[in-house]
Amino acid sequence: MTSRLLFYRTRIIPALALFCIVTLAISSAGCTATAADPIRIGVLLPADGPVALHSLEGLAWAADAMNRRGGRTIELVCRDTSTGNISAYAEELAGRNDIAIVIGPAMSAELIDIAPLVTGRGKLLISPSVTMELATEELNDNSLLWRTSLADGRQVETIFLRLRGDGVRNVSLITGATPYGETFARLAPEAAAKNGIRITGAASLSASDDLSEIARQIVKEEPDIVVAAVYPEEAIGLVNVLSPDRLFFSDACRSSYLIEHLGERAEGIRGTSLAPDPSTGYAIAYEEIFGEAPPAFAAQTYDAFLLALYTAARQEAAPGESLAASIRWVVTGDGTVKGWDPEEAGEAMALLRAGAHPAVTGASGPLRFGEHSSRGPLAGYYSIWAIEGGAFSEGSPVPSAAIDPYIPDLSFAGSAGDRPVVWMIYPLEKGDRSFADSAYRGLFRAQESFSFTKREFTYADLALLDAVFSLQNFTEEPDLVITEGFEFTGAARAWAAANPDIRFVTLEQEDYGLPNACDVVMVPYGASYLAGVLAANITRTGHIGAVAGAPVAVIEPFVRGFAGGAAAYDPTVNVTVLYVGESFEGFGMPERAGDLARDLRADGVDVILMAAGASGTGVVDAARETGDIFLIGVDTDQSYVAPNLVVASVVKGIDTIVYHAVANEIAGRFAPGQEVWTLENGGTGLVLSSRFAEHTWVDTGWRDRAIAAEKEYLKAVA
Repeated sequence: MTSRLLFYRTRIIPALALFCIVTLAISSAGCTATAADPIRIGVLLPADGPVALHSLEGLAWAADAMNRRGGRTIELVCRDTSTGNISAYAEELAGRNDIAIVIGPAMSAELIDIAPLVTGRGKLLISPSVTMELATEELNDNSLLWRTSLADGRQVETIFLRLRGDGVRNVSLITGATPYGETFARLAPEAAAKNGIRITGAASLSASDDLSEIARQIVKEEPDIVVAAVYPEEAIGLVNVLSPDRLFFSDACRSSYLIEHLGERAEGIRGTSLAPDPSTGYAIAYEEIFGEAPPAFAAQTYDAFLLALYTAARQEAAPGESLAASIRWVVTGDGTVKGWDPEEAGEAMALLRAGAHPAVTGASGPLRFGEHSSRGPLAGYYSIWAIEGGAFSEGSPVPSAAIDPYIPDLSFAGSAGDRPVVWMIYPLEKGDRSFADSAYRGLFRAQESFSFTKREFTYADLALLDAVFSLQNFTEEPDLVITEGFEFTGAARAWAAANPDIRFVTLEQEDYGLPNACDVVMVPYGASYLAGVLAANITRTGHIGAVAGAPVAVIEPFVRGFAGGAAAYDPTVNVTVLYVGESFEGFGMPERAGDLARDLRADGVDVILMAAGASGTGVVDAARETGDIFLIGVDTDQSYVAPNLVVASVVKGIDTIVYHAVANEIAGRFAPGQEVWTLENGGTGLVLSSRFAEHTWVDTGWRDRAIAAEKEYLKAVA
């Protein structure tokens, strides 16, 4: 099927606007939709300005990706609410017979104005970014009003819990004179008291207020920090009169508008915002497509799109059902688990059309709601952000409530059709910012390039996988299985031996000597040697260290190469290595890793290599507490997690390996045996973070010595 949205890989707002005009021309006649008609979804969101935090590009990509899968065409009928009258736009879209669902609006005040206009016409309204606690029973009890973002009560709790952890005891509160700000002002005292924090003063900010006077009052209050629940334009005014490092903003300020208008003065600003569920891989996919992290409400906007599609699919199965009943059916599914990406979403729609009841999950987390849909989902994720090096740096996302990671189930039999089936098996859920995330990046890149069906598993599914492979009880027999991590060595060997017609690519395991198995070994000794040279050069204390997941074979070349490079550069530099655990569990214990990093700092270590998988997030959090520790990441370029602290990363080509494994399967080029990737052949390397580009001398001056040292290491361990 020819797609109507072809330009999502570049800035597509103009293309999207043009698309909306074309859509209006072909659909303004206003007929009642049938199963053969396009699914038309109204969109009332800003394309530009300080609150354009939703990614219309992401919506366009989603519609295009779904259309490429076939079936009913999806059309977005967009109205740019940063220009024009939103009430007039709402009246127009709600008045069209071919539009049953509208995504939007962006802001709380807009919701109050347009909700009656849209839902009063019997249409479904789904806001991806309104977070205020709804003040009227009319809005709270409206079964046609839904939100995919958590309500502000959860955010306020997250803010004060984090501040308590940072040792904050006194806070000044500034809130905008808007429904959004008023919600914060109402909820903050209880959340602060619950966390032992005293609010020393509170101010309501309007456009006409004298900011200098507010700043003078705050100085008198002597707070540890100033919490501000305002919009970006007001935030800029506050930065002009208060020190940025004393400000902590709410989610509305997680906007590039701040960086664009403040420049270097934005450095050090912190805040909180909603985040995608890290275990879904949505943020990785978004970055792969658009070259940047998703904006604050991109995941929630994507989920609003999913709910619209799923409701339309349910309506096909139950044409006499009300929209309110259909969307409620969608979010109460207890059957096959289906994820967020276009493949999973397409399968979820097929299940819904067939009358089945899948458990659907989204980019932001499980799509589960309480009795009042207008209050938003029951759980989701927040992250603490900071502006570092002219960019937003996100801390580890934390759930607002207990959330079990959702891995999509195997689909119903026959869903793959004639397409190859690829199973990807990770050591941990996605979201480790390291090994698993890099593999998913390669898998997603392959999805964008080739036609195949993918299924994902983790080590937690080992018993299920053992049973499936041993009994050969497949609903969809895979053509290719990729296993990632040393912990699968024994299991993958048994699976490959029992299933000679299935090809296996194993990462960091061993050569099984089977005609259907290829093992890929990535040797990071040489790249870690360069990291050791760099660390020995930049240390001010003469003491560097490493926090490693466990003393296992896959970690040994990291720590030995790191120590070897440091000794070659300066034999007087001390190197201390601490292990998080004794085995696999050490790669998923971020709190323990953070404690070890603090211990190293207390002993004078000022450069730390993070070779601990998902545990590395704890090291980053610990380093941020003092800001005087340099970090070196591993597996993938980790500069984005802390641009001012991560100097470089020892990278493995995991994403490239996974991508090529799929590409070779599609092309029929599978080759058994073992591949060894090293610094010399480009399989590993040291990537400098952009802020530390002056250290290019490490690679140019020490590369040959690192390659020679790596060869000696490989001879020794052969």
